[in-house]
Amino acid sequence: MVSPPSVPSERLAGWRLATDATETPFSAAGLTVTARILLYEDDRLRETVRERTGLDRSWRFFLAARLELAPSPPVTGALRGLVASRASRGFADRLVDRGFTAVDRAERRSLRVGDADARLFRYDARCPVGGVTLAVDGWLAVWAPDRAFRLAGGAYPRGVAAVDGSVEDDVGERLGATLDPETFRADLFGLIRGTG
Repeated sequence: MVSPPSVPSERLAGWRLATDATETPFSAAGLTVTARILLYEDDRLRETVRERTGLDRSWRFFLAARLELAPSPPVTGALRGLVASRASRGFADRLVDRGFTAVDRAERRSLRVGDADARLFRYDARCPVGGVTLAVDGWLAVWAPDRAFRLAGGAYPRGVAAVDGSVEDDVGERLGATLDPETFRADLFGLIRGTG
C-alpha cells in the first residue's frame, strides 16, 4: 500500500478530509503508477457562503498525493515529464468531475517546494452554481523529492463571472463579497509548499 503524503495539518483548520483513496491513474510501457490521494474541502467557507447567499457547494479544495511507480525506475527528466504530463491531464479531468466547466490549462512554470523544483500548472475554469457562474483558478504542482513523486494542488473561486435572472439581484454581490482570492491563493500555495 502506498503511504500517504505528509500535509501541513496546522494549515487545514476548518477543512475536512473528504477522500483518502488509493488509485492507479495510469499504466504505460510496463510502468504502473499507484497514487495515494488525500482530498480536503473547506467546510468553513462552504458554511459562510451558504449562510450569506443560500448557495451550497464545496467552493475550494486541496489535494495531495504520493505516487509510487512499479518497477521503481530512476527519476530522470523524461520520467518527470511523463508523470507531470499525465498528472496535469488527470487534474483537469478531476476539475471537470467536480463540476467545473471550460477548464483550460493557462500556464506552466517552476515552483520551489522544499529542496525540489516542481512543475507548476495553472488552470482557468468556470463553476456554475444556482444561477451564478464563478471564475476559478486551479493549480497543480508535481515534483519528486525522492523516488516517489508528489502532487499537490487545488482550486478556488477568484470572482463572480456572471449572474443569470434565476437568482435574487444581490446574490452575486453577496457571493463576491465573501470571496478573497488573494488569501485563497496564498493558502493554497502554503499547503502545496508544506506537502511532503
